[in-house]
Amino acid sequence: MKNKLSNYLGGFILGLLALAVPSAAYADNRLDWRVEGDVNGQYFSNLAQIKDFPGDFLNSYTGTGTLRYLAPSNTQILARVQAQYNKFINFKDFDVVALAGSLTVSQWFFNSLNIYAGLQPIKQFSTVNSRQPFDMDYLGGLTYFLPLGTDLAYGGYQIDRYNAEAIDFRSLNHTFLLGFRHPFTDNFIGSVGARARVRDLDIAPDDTRFSGNLTAQYFVTPWLTIQAGGEYTQVNSVASNRSLGLFNFGINVIGGYNNSVNF
Repeated sequence: MKNKLSNYLGGFILGLLALAVPSAAYADNRLDWRVEGDVNGQYFSNLAQIKDFPGDFLNSYTGTGTLRYLAPSNTQILARVQAQYNKFINFKDFDVVALAGSLTVSQWFFNSLNIYAGLQPIKQFSTVNSRQPFDMDYLGGLTYFLPLGTDLAYGGYQIDRYNAEAIDFRSLNHTFLLGFRHPFTDNFIGSVGARARVRDLDIAPDDTRFSGNLTAQYFVTPWLTIQAGGEYTQVNSVASNRSLGLFNFGINVIGGYNNSVNF
């Protein structure tokens, strides 16, 4: 279950970053909201993230609601709730229902630099036994966005304290990331990213993870998106059996509706 939670959190945190795209300052208060559903098929090369452990295919189904308040001062409050059902083809012990939320407060500077702090509670329900762990993640960081014509480059740093119910997974993490987004057409966007994550675990062996990813998005309609992508991660751990390469790739079909109001 730990492997999927790691990927789940990763998507969750990067999702917050994706919503923090620079926008022009508003004279009024602004409220944005979005609801979406996501059906995902994905392959993970190593579920337990231990040498010689097999991989498996995953089907996941996700519902998300997001509410963002933007003040004339360019202060932003972002709230999100998410429910996800993960079902593996062969390794049923990893099947889980996850409920997560987030509350993040951030401040824009110069319409390019975003500094934020927040928290993320995560509750899991195993579908095969009685495990129901509750974890908390406390985070803060900054992201700088650099528009390059129609392209967008960004870089950032995040620190987070992950308080897992299982003490072996508690950690203090430092993440550095770079990304670049290019619109090939109005409907087709490609992205490339790199990430370094240093994990200082309370009990388990520490590790550093270097990741690279590619993503392509095609906007079929304003409410329907098809996304394909993959990621490779090199794990360098102080434990030799946990130093390995990991990869995953998959396709998402995302349906959503968003709107906004000024007041």
